Amino acid sequence: MDRRKFIGRLGAGTTATVLPSMMLSFGTSGQGNHKTKPLVFGIVADVHKDLMPDADERLEKFISEAQKRKVDYIIQLGDFCMADDKNQDFMDIWKTFKGPKYHVLGNHDMDRNSKKEMLEFWDMPKTYYSYDFHGFHFVVLDANFLYKDGVFVDYEKSNFYVDNSYRTFIDEEQMEWLKADLEATMAPTVIFSHQSLWHYQWGVKNRLALQKIVEAHKEKIICCMNGHNHIDFHHHQNGIDYLEINSMSYQWMEDKYKNTQRYPKALYEQYKWLPNMATYKDPLYAFATLDPKGTLSLEGVKSVWVQPSPYAMGMPKSIYGNEYSPEISDYQLKFGSG
Repeated sequence: MDRRKFIGRLGAGTTATVLPSMMLSFGTSGQGNHKTKPLVFGIVADVHKDLMPDADERLEKFISEAQKRKVDYIIQLGDFCMADDKNQDFMDIWKTFKGPKYHVLGNHDMDRNSKKEMLEFWDMPKTYYSYDFHGFHFVVLDANFLYKDGVFVDYEKSNFYVDNSYRTFIDEEQMEWLKADLEATMAPTVIFSHQSLWHYQWGVKNRLALQKIVEAHKEKIICCMNGHNHIDFHHHQNGIDYLEINSMSYQWMEDKYKNTQRYPKALYEQYKWLPNMATYKDPLYAFATLDPKGTLSLEGVKSVWVQPSPYAMGMPKSIYGNEYSPEISDYQLKFGSG
């Protein structure tokens, strides 16, 4: 029986206001078992430090707000930054948050590096893992695999720039790990991934096998959250809620909609892909509150396009499930028996 209910999209919210174990599951120092205490965590996705001129300032605003709210932890959902010495200042901003910090690997994080190099640069324990916090369970997945001729291959150093049908897979070993991990926990669970676990166009290719595992435990699944698609969307399917977390920074535009009027000429000379990026004036991020009584509340930042907007450049409105917007909506979900 589906004991969970999607409550719906709320009104306008605030404006930018290592262990090799197969069953890796680590907690947080001092977490305790606070079954009556709400847990609050900050979420950001697709900052794209290596493409975005003001990525440092955007991340600083998120960290400052997280500190002000005294959130329990923060998590980034991938496409964060590459393992390059020039990005150390960016990582230092991330580290100014003194609480626990978690990472999800994005596909572009391996544009120049291997997964091993990214783990070392981010101080990340494993490409997929789980952790417990205040009586809740959290799972981080790695969908950065090619699959061809029956073999799964890790993304590394841009090897995923191939035929789309070969990329965005979760390997079988990880599937077995996820099945065992969900069977082992009794706690309400949130699943994080970079790529969507539901999206029909941009999601994980072998998502049907993964959905079967998740749906077998739907009574304990609060929701699945992902980045990657740079959209703001909610999808409910077979008792599972899927939340798309928009990019902190921009929406990618095809060449016919690119523009060089949003920023000074020098920035376009320095950042070659900037003409294809329809950027958001304010950094987008969200804060989630998990109430042990059975409610997840998501509060997202709303912004506007840096002009000209992609629609002013002639881009048509996308079909349902692919809409572009400079915001993260507010949501409230019910879970458990509430």
